[in-house]
Amino acid sequence: MLSVVIVEDEPYIRKGMIMATPWKDFGCEVIGEAKDGKEGYDLIRRLKPDIVITDVNMPIKDGIEMIRGLYKAVESEFIIISGYNDFNYAQQAIKLGVKDYLLKPIDDEDFYNTLKRLVEEIKIKKEENKLNNKKEIYLESQEKLELNSNFDKSNDGRKFYVTKAKGWVREHYKENISISDVALELGISESYLSRLFKNYMGYTFVEYLTNFRIKIAIELLKDHSVKVYEVSEKVGYHDPKYFSILFKKKIGVTPMSFKNQMMNDEE
Repeated sequence: MLSVVIVEDEPYIRKGMIMATPWKDFGCEVIGEAKDGKEGYDLIRRLKPDIVITDVNMPIKDGIEMIRGLYKAVESEFIIISGYNDFNYAQQAIKLGVKDYLLKPIDDEDFYNTLKRLVEEIKIKKEENKLNNKKEIYLESQEKLELNSNFDKSNDGRKFYVTKAKGWVREHYKENISISDVALELGISESYLSRLFKNYMGYTFVEYLTNFRIKIAIELLKDHSVKVYEVSEKVGYHDPKYFSILFKKKIGVTPMSFKNQMMNDEE
C-alpha cells in the first residue's frame, strides 16, 4: 500500500477527502493529516509518505513554501488542491515538480484520474529502483576491477577522469553525445564514469551536460539576429521543442520569452 498525507486547513474538506475517497481501490492508505503548512512540513519529514495532497493557501506556512522546504528532504510526490486559479502558484508548483494542480471544488473524476496515474508512476519507479539496486550489486564487482589500480584509487585519478569528461563535453556539446560516448573515449565503463561524476561533482553527467548547454544557449539568445531553432541546433538539440522544454525547466521561461525580455531590457 502506498502511504498518503493530507494537508488542508479546512476541516470539512480534509475529513471529507479522508473518509470519502476509496483509498484501498487505488492501493493507498492515509497515514497522517495536518491543518497547516508548518504542521504538514513536520509530519511529512517524519512519515516520508509516498503521496502528499495539499492546499496552497494555508496559515503559518502556505503549500508552496512547505513543498519548497521539503524539496530535497523527502521523495514524496505532491498533488496541489487550491481555491485560487493563480498562474504564479501554478508556475511555482511546476518548478517544484508537483504532479497536478487541481482547483476547488474538486471534481471526483479528475482527482481519481490524477491519483490513479500517480500511483502507477510511483509503482513503476519503485520497481525500477529495485532493479537498479540489483544491477548495482552486480556492477559493484565489475567496478572493483577498475578500482584496483593505484591510479584509480587516488583522488587525483578520480579528478583526472572527471576533468577529462568535462573537457570532452566542452568540445563536443554541439553533437548528439551521451555518457557512453565519453566513457568510450576515456577507456572506462559507463557505470564507473557515472559513479565518479556523481560522487565528485554532486550531480549527474546528464545534468552537467544540460546545464552547460543551457548556459551557452543563454549567451547565444542575447544575439537578436539568431533564431531560437538555430540556438537549439548550436547547443546540440536537434528538436527545438525539446530544447524549449528543457530551457523552461531550468530558467523558468521559454527561450523565446527570454529572448524577448532581453530585447525589451535593451530598449
